[in-house]
Amino acid sequence: MGSDLKTKKPEKPDAPGFFGRLFSLMIILSAAACFLTRFQACQKPDEAEEIRESLRTVAVQAEKKNLEKIKGYLADDYRDFEGRDSAWTASLLEYYFKNYQGIAIHLLDIYVDINKDPAEAEADVLLSSGPLETLRKLVGVVGVYYRFNFSLEKRSGRWQIIYAAWKEVDSNSLLPGSRAILKKIFPDQF
Repeated sequence: MGSDLKTKKPEKPDAPGFFGRLFSLMIILSAAACFLTRFQACQKPDEAEEIRESLRTVAVQAEKKNLEKIKGYLADDYRDFEGRDSAWTASLLEYYFKNYQGIAIHLLDIYVDINKDPAEAEADVLLSSGPLETLRKLVGVVGVYYRFNFSLEKRSGRWQIIYAAWKEVDSNSLLPGSRAILKKIFPDQF
């Protein structure tokens, strides 16, 4: 009996049939697709979130009237929709900071497209200041809505604004997520 075990070859398991090979191929392709999707999802949202965070920081610094920190987000070759460079824009901001008290900036929905060169961002902003903030609380006046469009490039590891344009918009023209954000900020008014 012992010698039979030594000479007997182990039996090969049956090779998988067509459906077994197809199933194996589907599992491999699914795993590859998941890996690629996760890889892309991990890369792109991080860059988009960096841009959103940069814009949030600029808004916070504007409320604090911190011109120097805001200028740090403007590229050396920055221009706005009227051709103003970063120095001219800084002068414009300085004027607003001196002449408007209690500036309130509510950055609403931000759409970012990093698949373009340069990257683009579109943001809804609700602006109000001193008297409007008081009036908002008394009679429900919210402020003025603006749509900002930015072109950004990553330079020296940091997203910088190379172009900006803005215009006043009405509440019916806001980006889809802006209304939901407004309901959170002003639950009694939206």
